[in-house]
Amino acid sequence: MAEVRITFAGEFGGLAALGLTDAELLLEPDARLSERYEELERGAGRTRARFPLPGTPDVHGRLSGAPLGLGTGWVRLTAWRDPAWGRVLRARWSHPRSASLAEREWNLLCHLRAHGVGTCEPLLVGARGAGPVARRSFLVVRELDGALPFERWLRGYGGDAEERARGLRSLALTLANLRRSGVVLARLSPAQVWLTPAGGECEHEGPGAPPGAPRKNRLPGVALSDVEEGRLAPVPPHEPAWLEPFLAELERALAPAERAELRARAAAELDPSRP
Repeated sequence: MAEVRITFAGEFGGLAALGLTDAELLLEPDARLSERYEELERGAGRTRARFPLPGTPDVHGRLSGAPLGLGTGWVRLTAWRDPAWGRVLRARWSHPRSASLAEREWNLLCHLRAHGVGTCEPLLVGARGAGPVARRSFLVVRELDGALPFERWLRGYGGDAEERARGLRSLALTLANLRRSGVVLARLSPAQVWLTPAGGECEHEGPGAPPGAPRKNRLPGVALSDVEEGRLAPVPPHEPAWLEPFLAELERALAPAERAELRARAAAELDPSRP
């Protein structure tokens, strides 16, 4: 049987940080991964599932062991088993060129994060085989902790005009960075846009702040939960046609004034005259 090659995002203890000793379990996901393993989707050569990291409390706060190198929380696993050859070959010969579908998503996540677009944190990726393409592969990412899908976030802040305005500003920044990144996500939908309430992180020091002093981040965090079937355009399009249907769908949940504000902010962020 061909060896499984694995790439880790950092030095966090390898597979042991997931409570595993064998990468085969990630290629063939089932309840052996965890007592709290949850299968989310299966079909079309792909399985999606989630399971907690070692030491993550259950719903009653009970611990089943000590946290390891990745801390606590839940991770999401996507495993591809013999997907259509056409998809695998497109991943190999279009940008970012990748030997498997898992590595394609890994490369897109890394590229987006490098261009200021929030995503699920990639933890490790693996594939079986050493040839130019691999039809068996897996990707593990950390789930978005404390984040809400766009429409749920809107409902939660329905009466808070200031928080909604901050959310739209943060969303406009994300859309601008997405355009600049050159990544094409033709299947992107509002359900894949998640927001984290403001105040959870720190920004760089602001005007008038003591040197080195952090200040509270007043903008909600925005992250994409999925980059399935994405690709990298050789030249980033200034007005990508694929983004317009997504923006129109996103706007259906907004009031008319908010729609205009979102478009205006996104256009301003893309203004080449901005410093």
